[in-house]
Amino acid sequence: MACDFVESHNHDCLDPRLVGFLPTHRKMAEADASQMNNMKDAGISTPHIYAMLANQAGGYENVNYSLRDMYNEIARRRRHVLGDAREALRYLKNQKAEDTNLYYEHIVNAKGVLRALFWCDGRSQLDYEVFGDVLAFDATYKKNKYLCPVVVFSGVNRHNQTVVFGSALVTDESKEVYVWLLHQLLAAMRGKAPVSVITDDYVLGTSFGMPQVILETQNLHLCLRRVC
Repeated sequence: MACDFVESHNHDCLDPRLVGFLPTHRKMAEADASQMNNMKDAGISTPHIYAMLANQAGGYENVNYSLRDMYNEIARRRRHVLGDAREALRYLKNQKAEDTNLYYEHIVNAKGVLRALFWCDGRSQLDYEVFGDVLAFDATYKKNKYLCPVVVFSGVNRHNQTVVFGSALVTDESKEVYVWLLHQLLAAMRGKAPVSVITDDYVLGTSFGMPQVILETQNLHLCLRRVC
């Protein structure tokens, strides 16, 4: 039971505008983390991202996290990608024991962080041998926890059913990586190039090396299919 009150031992309450900076209140919302990751992947510096998010929120006092919290979130994301990448490679290695035709390759950056992982199994290679004259190339699917494109190489069989020739997870959306992916596809398919390629991404189709890589083997009919 309190007997005395010593006012000098007390302190004023924190300004309500600063409450969000208390350790118990500091937390990045999932939407902010997602937006930050997208801008980071686009090459925007973390301090500039912080300033833009603060501007969206109406001021720094309305942002419930600090610049340090953003750096911590970026580091956490990298650790998760690296850890899960190791598990994915371990899984593919085990699968290759059952499917000797399974093909997979990956590349990492100077820090050992995954840049891209490509894989296709023996069944996909057989399908490509028969139905691979027309290749659909889609790199727009990003609904995963890493917010990274899942690239799908696919085609259509004689029953008008979609068949997947190969897949890839990309964390570095650079021309170098996409050219590397195309080379991996050709390597997995023993050098057989498609006659026609369909993509709904104009940049990928014209700027990311697809014509150059495929044209190394034969003529290419490139269809840029825009979806409105």
